[in-house]
Amino acid sequence: MPEKLLILGGTREAYELAECLVSEFSSEQLIVISSLAGATVKPKIPAGEVRIGSFGGLSGLRNYLVREKISMLVNATHPYASQISKNALAVAKELRLPYLRLTRPPWVKLPGDHWIEVPDMEAAANYLIDYKTISQNELYKHSVFLTIGNRGLSIFRKCNKNRFFVRTVDPPEEASSWSEAIFMEGRGPFTLENELALFRQNAITILITKNSGGISTYAKIEAARKLYVPVIMVARPASSLKEIYPTIDDSTDWITKNILS
Repeated sequence: MPEKLLILGGTREAYELAECLVSEFSSEQLIVISSLAGATVKPKIPAGEVRIGSFGGLSGLRNYLVREKISMLVNATHPYASQISKNALAVAKELRLPYLRLTRPPWVKLPGDHWIEVPDMEAAANYLIDYKTISQNELYKHSVFLTIGNRGLSIFRKCNKNRFFVRTVDPPEEASSWSEAIFMEGRGPFTLENELALFRQNAITILITKNSGGISTYAKIEAARKLYVPVIMVARPASSLKEIYPTIDDSTDWITKNILS
């Protein structure tokens, strides 16, 4: 009987791991199943088997793992996917499944960066309300480039003295009702040239983002540095698991050892 691995995915790292494993192991050795949350309308389909949609909380995840006879679990979700990460760790411990958290390292502040580090979205919105700088537009305190994904956008509607440019992968619910904001769709990787053009064309005076890490969206951090634009950086959620940042090769080695053990 082959081992069965479930990858909680949706990230670039999850796609790379699935592709690597499917090419390295036969289906008689390892069955790779990727789970996508279904948050995007047209998700990229990873190598191997795929399931799409919510598990229905901790009990739903537990039932799935037992029913499908999953023997290993890799959590390769986004660094800010805190609830599924908590559930995955708890269920893995309960079922005594080999468990690995595959996540990219956070970005590191470099010389020239002006980061205002805050613990959560609410703190970011409150800081923006109080933050003062010279604006090129007399009608607004700031021209804000908001790149936090679809969740949490409503928190910033109270910052109504600012002009918002919101970029998401898919149109968020707020796009139909938040008429003061300008919404744009985009999926990384983004280039520095394009990000610089976006900042300049829209006279961006502040960037709000999560410390997601990785290279796909790092160009906006570089653009902010080059143009001396402050960044309100929302910290990653606290984890009870000591964070390590394995590479795809590290993860493949870990899986190989569990197959052979």
